[in-house]
Formats: sequence, structure tokens, C-alpha cells
Amino acid sequence: MRTDDLIAQLSDGLEPVKAGTVTRTLLAALALGLAGSVTVMLLAMGLRPDFHAAMASFGMWMKLAYTLAIALLGVWLVARAGRPGADMAKPILLLAAPVLAIALLAGLQMAAPGADMPGQVIGHSSRICAFLVILTALPSLVAGFWALRRLAPTRLGLAGAGAGLLAGGMGAFVYCFHCQEGAAAFVAIWYTLGIALTTGIGGFLGPRLLRW
Repeated sequence: MRTDDLIAQLSDGLEPVKAGTVTRTLLAALALGLAGSVTVMLLAMGLRPDFHAAMASFGMWMKLAYTLAIALLGVWLVARAGRPGADMAKPILLLAAPVLAIALLAGLQMAAPGADMPGQVIGHSSRICAFLVILTALPSLVAGFWALRRLAPTRLGLAGAGAGLLAGGMGAFVYCFHCQEGAAAFVAIWYTLGIALTTGIGGFLGPRLLRW
């Protein structure tokens, strides 16, 4: 069989992907992951007891902004990873922006007169924070891999890491509603550690679970 005949036979009956398929798949994954992460947080941990008062605090909105920024960059990375040949450098490079912002804020808070530097870093839950972020992120990680398996990733490790980044950011965002820590240094270290570990888990699983 000639090469042209083989190509024609393989491509026979193929239909173009419908417009908006990637967007719909990602939105479905986000909805499923968010619902699962919220369920895990509520059932395993519960809302912080001072939830209503906390929603008026700077610390709460600082945490939400930081984790949401990372989650959105994760969405962008997964969307790029699901398209063969798409450039993934920009969302990766932009990750530096929220990380540097939280680090700068942490430095300013710790440099304030009378600041309790050890307390800002260790808080009351440093031993379990990263683990709870990962736990809360697991449903979003599963949803991210579900989405990628319906797309066409070619760089599987990077695609898995993108799903992990998305899940870590989403899990940390949801975990904010349980965690009572409000210092930027605590968030910069322990939340970021949980997100980074979730990203690593996704990167490890990518080549194993996303093979075509």
C-alpha cells in the first residue's frame, strides 16, 4: 500500500472537533472538581467557626486572591496542554507573579514593628496545612485528569503537572474557608508547599495516566 493510500484510509471518516469542545470540557472539570473539593472540605474539616467575621478580614481575601490566581493559571496551563503544540511557557512564567507578590507581602508583614515572625511562619496548623491542601485538592486533580483524557495532550508530564497546579490552587482556595491562619508568610510557605506537592503528584501521574 502506498503512503498516500494509507493516509487516506486512516483519515477516512474523521470529523473536525466541534468549536468550544475544549472550553466545555474544562468548565465541566472545574465544576466537578470544585464541587468535590468543597464536599471534602465540609465533611472532613468544616467551615472555620468565625467564618462570617473572617470574610471581612484582609487575611482571608489575601489567601483567596493568591490561591485563585494560581488556580486560574492552572486552568490556562491545562487548556494549553490539551492542544498539541500549544505554547505553555507563558502561564508557567506568569506563576512567578503571585508567588513574588505573596513573598513581598510576607516580608512587609514580618518587618513591621513588633511582628511575631515565628508565629507568622508557623501559625497553629503548619504541621497539617500542606496535607489538608492536598486532600482538598484530590477531587479537582481527578477532574483535571478526566478533562485531559478527553483532549489531546502530547507532553504528558507537563500536562499532568498543569492538572496538579490547577487542583492545588483550587484545593487551597477551598481550604481557605476552613483554615484560620491569616499571615502572608504562612500562606507563602505552607499553602505553596501543598500546591507544589499536588503539582508534583500530577506531573508524576501524567505519563502513566494520560497515554493515548
